[in-house]
Amino acid sequence: MDASTSRTRRPLEAGHVLGERFVICGVLGEGATGIVYDARPEAEPAGERIALKVIHPHLLGDKQIRGRFTREAAILRRLRGEHLCPILDFGEIADPVTSASLLYMAIPKVQGPSLEQWMATEGPASGARVIDIALQICSALSDAHRQGVIHRDLKPANVLLRDGEHAFVVDFGMAKIITGPGGTGTTALTSHNMVFGTPEYMAPEQARGDELDERCDIYALGVILYELLTGKVPFRGSSPLNVLTAHMTMDPPPLDREASGIPPALASIVYSALAKSADERYASASDLARALEHARHAPSDVDGVAPGLPREATVPLPHVRSTPSSPSAPPSRSASSSTGASPSPRTSSVPSAPRTEPPSPRVERTRWALVWALAIVLSIAFGVWLSQRTP
Repeated sequence: MDASTSRTRRPLEAGHVLGERFVICGVLGEGATGIVYDARPEAEPAGERIALKVIHPHLLGDKQIRGRFTREAAILRRLRGEHLCPILDFGEIADPVTSASLLYMAIPKVQGPSLEQWMATEGPASGARVIDIALQICSALSDAHRQGVIHRDLKPANVLLRDGEHAFVVDFGMAKIITGPGGTGTTALTSHNMVFGTPEYMAPEQARGDELDERCDIYALGVILYELLTGKVPFRGSSPLNVLTAHMTMDPPPLDREASGIPPALASIVYSALAKSADERYASASDLARALEHARHAPSDVDGVAPGLPREATVPLPHVRSTPSSPSAPPSRSASSSTGASPSPRTSSVPSAPRTEPPSPRVERTRWALVWALAIVLSIAFGVWLSQRTP
């Protein structure tokens, strides 16, 4: 079969057996790089169903795609956690129709919708439901980060809800190994200043192509929290570039302008997770989980969920608000506290000592956005110049 035929070939029909090992029962989904089949082990007619991810045959020669698929399998082999899907099998197998080689990965089938599908059906969720889902995602991220892996493409489509309740974080094809036997660093599939991810869920440092750590996943979860509460992502645009620029330069629209009844502590958590500077976010998924637990028990305690504050995970701390500022407006990033916590209210009644004010954050962000845009224009112009010089 030639490449043009393989590009248009229909998915395998139910009943086909791959390599005398897997019986195809149906199709769960199809994308640009492959197909996910509903399958079962051939030797176990009553066995548990599995999700069989198979790369399109015409892409097997693409080193990037093959490399990412192989890397995802290697990452899943090292990951263990209650909210992570383990890998069951990986390798190459014969196509029952053409006898050509197929690259596959088998993982447990999760009976239930993705979080993206769930949100499309259910709409904005209550604060309690949002906290419940977020805590499960935090558990998955904490397990992955502890084992030296950051996801880099966390989004609702990559969170599956078994029976609509138990969350699993999946699709580590874009993940980065930050620790391991080989030390810190990326694989040969990535390089400095390359941008990977989905624009609507990318942290500012990810949009810039900077070196990343686990806090980029914290930011992505902040976007998911915002979307769960309001039904929309905080930043949208007519192009990926517009969306990325917004992540780097704009404050998210105030939550109370997009939805009503959001608990103040939960709103504060969302703004902290969406801080432009990674240093102002929660340092880890465990820290974010502790803040969420605190918000569950003390929904009005905005100060008690600030990043960097020690707190008990299940015991609410009595607290009296000292300022009347709105917790549903994004906090200003121009102030800082002595504890290193991200600033809470947009206004404050506590006077500060006289000091020389730095440039306005909005001016500073706009300046960097212009520099970034100029660099892109110069890169394009240089590419055009090179193409014109080529004989």
